[in-house]
Amino acid sequence: MPSNKSNNSKMDINPNIPFLRFFVYILFFPCFLMMDTSISPILYYITGIAFLYSLLLFIFPKINNQLHDPFPYTVLFDIIFISLFIYFEKKYALAFSIFYIFPIITFAFHNKIFWAYLTATLSGSILILISMLKNLPLPAVIVQIIIFFILSFYATTLAQNFHNSCYLMANLDTLTKIHNRRFFNQSLTSLVKRSIPFSLILLDLDNFKQLNDSKGHHHGDYVLKTIADIMKECTRTTDIIARFGGDEFAIILPETNKEKSKTVAERIRNSVLVNPNFIPYSQVSLSTGIAAYPHDGEATEEIIQKADEALYVAKARGKNYIHLY
Repeated sequence: MPSNKSNNSKMDINPNIPFLRFFVYILFFPCFLMMDTSISPILYYITGIAFLYSLLLFIFPKINNQLHDPFPYTVLFDIIFISLFIYFEKKYALAFSIFYIFPIITFAFHNKIFWAYLTATLSGSILILISMLKNLPLPAVIVQIIIFFILSFYATTLAQNFHNSCYLMANLDTLTKIHNRRFFNQSLTSLVKRSIPFSLILLDLDNFKQLNDSKGHHHGDYVLKTIADIMKECTRTTDIIARFGGDEFAIILPETNKEKSKTVAERIRNSVLVNPNFIPYSQVSLSTGIAAYPHDGEATEEIIQKADEALYVAKARGKNYIHLY
C-alpha cells in the first residue's frame, strides 16, 4: 500500500530554531570575545550584526518563516556568518567550523535529507576555500569535513527512523496493520481536492457481535486480522484499505468506477466465504456498500454517507450482499 506521506519539499523548520540561534549569539560569542581580547576587531562587528539578525528572527517569527520558502535563506545566512568568523580568525578556525554542524543537523532532524547533505557539501567547500586562502592545515580541515558528512548520515538516518515510526503510529491500525480512520479521512479529502475520481467500498462484518460473545474477543480479533489480509490480497497497491470502525472496513479505489469496484468487492466476499481459517466459526460474511466520486456526490461526507446508505441496504437484504448506491 502506498505510504502517501506528506511532501517534504516545503520547509518546516521548527519554530524553536530562532530561539536556539539567538541563545548561541547571546551566550557563546560575547563570552568568547571577552575571553580573548586579541582576536580581530572585525569579529566584534560581525558578532553585532549576527546578534541583531538573530534577534530579528526571534522577535518576528513570521519573517523567519518567510525566509524558508522557497529557499532556506536563514540557513544560508548562518553559513555566511560562520564562514566570516573562520576567515577573520585563523587561530580558532577549526573550532568555529564546528558551528557548521547546526544547520546540517537542523535539516537532518526535520527529515530534509537533500538539504542536509547540500549544507554539508556547501560548508565543506567553503571551509576548503578558506583553508587555501588562510593556509590552514588541510588534513585537519578534511577530517572536519568528513565528520560533517558522517554526522549528516547519522542524523538523517535517525530522523528517518523516527519519522517512519511516528508515521506508522499515527496512520496504521494496531490490530489489523492496515490504515486507520485518520489516514482514510486524509486520503479521501486529498482525492476530492485534486478532483480524482474514485469508488468507496464500505464493508461490515455480519453478526460480529455474536461471534465475539460466543467465541471471545481473541477469536474476533483473529477474524478481523484475517479479513484485513484478504482485502490486501484482493486489491491493488494503489488502493487504500482502512479500518473504518470496530468491525467495519473501507477501501478507496482511485480511478475506478462502481462496476469495477463491485468486482473487487465480490472477490473479497468470495474469499472470505471459502477461507479455511474461518472453518471453526459459523459462517463469516461481509455486507458491502459502494458509492463513487463524483457520480454520487462532490464532498467527502456525502460520499461516505452514500456508501453507508448502500451498506444499510445490503444489510436489509439479508446480509452477505453487495449493493451499489
